[in-house]
Amino acid sequence: MAGKSHLHGSKDVWEEIFSGVDTEYSERAIIQNQLFDLVKLQRMEKIFSKIEGLNILEVGCGAANASLYFAKRGARVTALDINEPVLAIARRNFKKAKVKGKFVVGDAEKLPFNNNSFDVVMSHGLMEHFKHPKVSFGEQMRVLKPGGILFADIVPARLSVQTLGNYFNFVVTFLYWLVKWKPGEGWKKARRNIRPLYYENDYSAKHYKKMLEEKGLKKISVRGNRPFPRLSLPGNLDRMYTRSLKLFLPWWRKFDNWDSSVARAWGAGWWFWGTK
Repeated sequence: MAGKSHLHGSKDVWEEIFSGVDTEYSERAIIQNQLFDLVKLQRMEKIFSKIEGLNILEVGCGAANASLYFAKRGARVTALDINEPVLAIARRNFKKAKVKGKFVVGDAEKLPFNNNSFDVVMSHGLMEHFKHPKVSFGEQMRVLKPGGILFADIVPARLSVQTLGNYFNFVVTFLYWLVKWKPGEGWKKARRNIRPLYYENDYSAKHYKKMLEEKGLKKISVRGNRPFPRLSLPGNLDRMYTRSLKLFLPWWRKFDNWDSSVARAWGAGWWFWGTK
C-alpha cells in the first residue's frame, strides 16, 4: 500500500487490523496481548512514580488500554486517535470498566491541544509508522509541560525476537488456511506477517534518541523490552502460552530494566522516556 498517508501513520489500514484483534481489557492477563500490556504498564507506573492526579495524553491510542490502566489509578486521561472507529473501541473499554476518560479524534502531527497541557505524553506502537517521526515528537513536546515525562514504546522494522515470531506466524497462518482448502487466502494472510499492510520505519535506537534530544527531551532512558514474541495462536493455545510466559516474569522484568545493547538487540521493541 502506497501514498503519502501511508507514511504518516498508515491511517488507511488500522480499522481493518483492529477489527481482527482481541481488544478486551483485562488485568488478569489471560491472553498474551493482555500480559504484554500489563508488564509494560506496571513498569511505566514505576517510571511515573505518582499516578493519581496526573494529566496524561495517549497519542495514537488504539484501544487505549494504557490510558484505561492509568485512569483506573486516578489519572486524568485523554486518548487521541485519528480513526473514529478505532476510538470507539477505546470508548467501549472505558464504559465497560466504568471509568471516565476524554476521547479526541485528532492527528498525531497536529495535536489539537494548547502548549504545556499535559504532565505525561505517551505513545505505544505509534512512532515507527511515520517516515518522519520528528514531526509528531515535536508536537508531543509542545503539549508536554516543563518537567513532564514523554514515554514512547517503539517497534520499528528490524531483526529481533519478534522476527522469529513473525516467521512462526507465517507458517501457522498458511497451514491453518491450507487445511481449510484455501491456500490462496492462506498465502495472502500469511505474508502479512512478513510484509504487513502498514508502513514501518527502520530507524535505529540511536537515531530515535537523537530526534528526541533535538526536540528538547532530557535525561533520556532507552530500554529493549519484551524478550518473547507475539504468536498467532488459537484461544486455548494462546492461554497456555500466556501461562508459560508468567513463569518467567521475574527474569522478564529484569530484562526490561536491563540497560544493555543485548536487550536492545533482542527485545521486540524499545522504550524511550525522558523529561522536558
